[in-house]
Amino acid sequence: MKKYLLLQLKRLARILPPVLLVAAVLFGCMALAYDAIGDMTNEDGEQTKFKVGLVGTAGDTYMQMGLAAVQSFDSTRFSVQFVQMDENEAETALRRGKIAAFIQFPEGFMDAAMYGNILPMKFVASVGSDSLVTMIKEELTGIVEIMIAHTQKGIYGAGAAAGANGGNAGAAIGDISLQYVDFIISRSKAYKVTESGVFDGLGMEGYLISGLGIVLFMLICLIFAPVMIRREQAMARMLKSRSRPVWAQVLCDFAVYMAGLLGIACVVLVLLLLRPESQISGQMILQCLPVVFSLGAMSFLMYEAASDLISGVLMQFFVTLALCFVSGCLYPITFFPNAVQKIAKFLPTGIAREQVGNCILGVHSPETLAALLGFGCLFLAGSMLIRQVKVTGVRG
Repeated sequence: MKKYLLLQLKRLARILPPVLLVAAVLFGCMALAYDAIGDMTNEDGEQTKFKVGLVGTAGDTYMQMGLAAVQSFDSTRFSVQFVQMDENEAETALRRGKIAAFIQFPEGFMDAAMYGNILPMKFVASVGSDSLVTMIKEELTGIVEIMIAHTQKGIYGAGAAAGANGGNAGAAIGDISLQYVDFIISRSKAYKVTESGVFDGLGMEGYLISGLGIVLFMLICLIFAPVMIRREQAMARMLKSRSRPVWAQVLCDFAVYMAGLLGIACVVLVLLLLRPESQISGQMILQCLPVVFSLGAMSFLMYEAASDLISGVLMQFFVTLALCFVSGCLYPITFFPNAVQKIAKFLPTGIAREQVGNCILGVHSPETLAALLGFGCLFLAGSMLIRQVKVTGVRG
């Protein structure tokens, strides 16, 4: 079997230079796609600060003081920007999409509020606004209801209670007003922000790397089709007639195939290390080896099942595309129905993507590792069975 192994290695070496070139081109395309999607994500992140117009506040001194406090101290300044406008300007900006909504305060709003009378305000949003604008509306109306109406009741109630009990009503109103202001400004302490990422704690960048990495690897497997697909089994039958078992032949072919995949993986790894933001460690490389074994065995199985080059390439391509799509490699898995998400966890490509994600997060999952090794051995056993059937026409 040593001569057979060396023969297969020579066949692989003949096509290795163009294979490396195609792999480099694929990696370059994937890197460009990753950078483009990353730039789109960053731009979306910068545009998450929503503008809300305020109408009828320009001539109100108290309103100006309140807006200055909100824009300087309140946590909403990081997500909502208030812009003072007149009514015509606000309507034009809303139609053009420059603001998410606008609030129109009635004339004398603050003067009436000083005497406990809260005049109704008008909130205007575009037709068919999404839930995010609705959230802004609920947040702003909640601010008005709680921070103005309830604090006003508390202030006047404290003053009345102090006066009725012989205390200094003015001092009581001043003290409780300062406490309310402190509560309003520090209201962001009442909640905790947790970034859960796109899936399983992975951010968009990590998810893109794991998903596109699986797609890139499966596309690279297509390059070996001319070497791996055989139209006839004359060589295999001759070796079997000389007491060379089929399973040994399959192991030799698979070893050669894995050598080619690992060689290309090394080239891609070098290209990744050349990127300035690369943070690849030796442990991450070791954790990704089961991914190469499992997906390589799956690709090898499809090549064994193919009878000619065209059918083999088409089967490899469409099966790869379907599995990668359903497994969330091309599109975030959280956007799929729950049934699809559950199925993806049991697919080899889905498990491989999860393993790459664990490498990025620095998490070790024995279950994922065992599943990858199990799938790889199952695919390899299936390849032996197919070769046995093709060579002898019987099983066993």
